[in-house]
Amino acid sequence: MGRSPTIRDVARRAGVAVSTASLALNGRPYVSKETRFKVLQAAEELGYHPHSLAKNLADGRTRNLGLITPISLDHLFGSAGFFANLLSGMHRAAADHGYNLSLHIADSEEEAAACIRSLLRGRSADGLIITNPTSSCPYLEDLGRHRVPFVFIGRPLAKAPYVDNDNVEACRLAVRHLIDQGHLRIAFLNGPERFTFCADRLLGYRIALKEAGLPYDERLVWRSELVEAAAYSTVKELAPRKGFTALFAASDVQAVGAIRALRELGRQVPQDVAIACVNNSELAQHFIPPLTTVDLHEYWLGHWAAKRLVQLIQGERAHHPILIPGELVVRESSKGGDGGGKASCKPKES
Repeated sequence: MGRSPTIRDVARRAGVAVSTASLALNGRPYVSKETRFKVLQAAEELGYHPHSLAKNLADGRTRNLGLITPISLDHLFGSAGFFANLLSGMHRAAADHGYNLSLHIADSEEEAAACIRSLLRGRSADGLIITNPTSSCPYLEDLGRHRVPFVFIGRPLAKAPYVDNDNVEACRLAVRHLIDQGHLRIAFLNGPERFTFCADRLLGYRIALKEAGLPYDERLVWRSELVEAAAYSTVKELAPRKGFTALFAASDVQAVGAIRALRELGRQVPQDVAIACVNNSELAQHFIPPLTTVDLHEYWLGHWAAKRLVQLIQGERAHHPILIPGELVVRESSKGGDGGGKASCKPKES
């Protein structure tokens, strides 16, 4: 049996330098598409497979990015479309730079903190992406002590790198749309106070009211967990005692729970109550009536989170937050047509 092919053999067959072959095989930048193809084709023809352990020992890297989701399983599976698109964007960006992505589901912040400590002690990831930061974030001290690069998806209260939607503007767009439809009493079904994106969405709601000269009434601001059953219970309890003609929900699954409760109370959508929400999932698109929503472009949210983390791993100074704009999509639930305002997916740094 002959010897196993080496990277020098791959470089020789592809007609490039060994260093260029290494860059191409590891998905690094500064290699043209044509050169990368030649190198990958040569590796395939030779049956070359790099020894990952040896490669990791050589430069002290695992080529692994850890994704931590410190939210309940009900929330995770209830927002399956959102997280599938988020993961797709992360995977693409990670793979483009030669990294794998490992998912770690934590049912609570305490579980997330234990998971992060385990990853840090075992040095099993070159960097971490953490979703859904809250007002407490109990794992920040561990992250700082171990000096492992990390990026939040969502705005943390502490100074830290993050990628997020422009949640204030996204919600201002949706509520402004309801106001433009003639609604003066708009209820807001928000998520839990512990999530920073819920605070930002409340701010967007208040800004839209203020811009239109409408008073803010805290009796029309309700909260529920980000699952359909909790939204249903909240609206079923509070809606009969409140006078409103439109409802804005912080998520699509909350909007579905709200509509179910309103129907049981004898109120039809959109004839009696107009509905708008956040997250342009398949659920929002195919629900009856189809939901007016703000598309968060979660693929790009995940893509830029992974890309920013790789930048930090490679030593770049990239601490400014990246904000992904939303796009208002108007459908039947708010008595709208098929159109909608559009915003570019190109991120902005604030």
